[in-house]
Amino acid sequence: MVAKITAVLKLIRVRQWVKNLFVFAPLVFSLQLFNAAPCLQAVTAFFAFCLVSGSLYAMNDIIDLERDKHHPRKKNRPLPAGILTIPESAVIGALCLGFGFFMAFLLDITVAVILFIYLLMNVYYSLWGKNIIVFDTMLIAIGFVLRVLAGAYAIAVRPSSWMLVATFFLALLLGLGKRYNELRVLEGDSANHRQVLEEYSEPFLRQLFAVASSATIVAYALYTMDHQVIAAFQTENLVFTLPFVVFGVFRYLYLVFKHDLGGDPTEMVYRDRPLLLTVVLWGILVIALIYR
Repeated sequence: MVAKITAVLKLIRVRQWVKNLFVFAPLVFSLQLFNAAPCLQAVTAFFAFCLVSGSLYAMNDIIDLERDKHHPRKKNRPLPAGILTIPESAVIGALCLGFGFFMAFLLDITVAVILFIYLLMNVYYSLWGKNIIVFDTMLIAIGFVLRVLAGAYAIAVRPSSWMLVATFFLALLLGLGKRYNELRVLEGDSANHRQVLEEYSEPFLRQLFAVASSATIVAYALYTMDHQVIAAFQTENLVFTLPFVVFGVFRYLYLVFKHDLGGDPTEMVYRDRPLLLTVVLWGILVIALIYR
């Protein structure tokens, strides 16, 4: 019984739910972090995304079952390892999907629509989009932008355009890291796991890294110096959080290129103390500056 429960939690990737923390960005930057009602709404949106993304993970494992058997790490997942069957995984995914949309409808019809777009986009990604070079990583990035939008509509605020741009390029950077890691780890067997990896090359990905990392830093810098942002927070000091973002991006690139990490950005943050400390200190400083 315990083994089955553990397998279910692995199937829906509970450890990956940290990605859905992007839902809370509008709550923090709208100065409503310490208001009970908006917090509850943001938490509801967070779990709605967690459940729907859990259902998508289950669907992806069913679709990629044969490919995952060729991956050195993914072959140990519950489905390719034979711990869960395809029907069991399908039922778990359907339950997560139903409960996720139920929670979204409790918030607002717009949140449910955004979640539905997120669902359709990921279904497209799983069936076709992941085989289109560059566009595959862009779809991943758009998914993070939709998380921020859902978090904003859940609490009835409008997110900054620069926040959306910075989120897009940061998520694009993470997606590129995933592709680079797959290309390095799988080497000659990469095409058996993911067809699009035949089109990528290390020099090409390094060029894309340069663009995405630069754009992430510039977009965040412009956000901190935006006149509307300064007026809303009544401080120009948000720019002093920029060094943490710069170090975080550079540390990520170092871990990807020097240590062949990046296949699982969430695991990377958990394991690398300098990167984890940077994220925590950035969050503390941001809250201290805008809620002073």
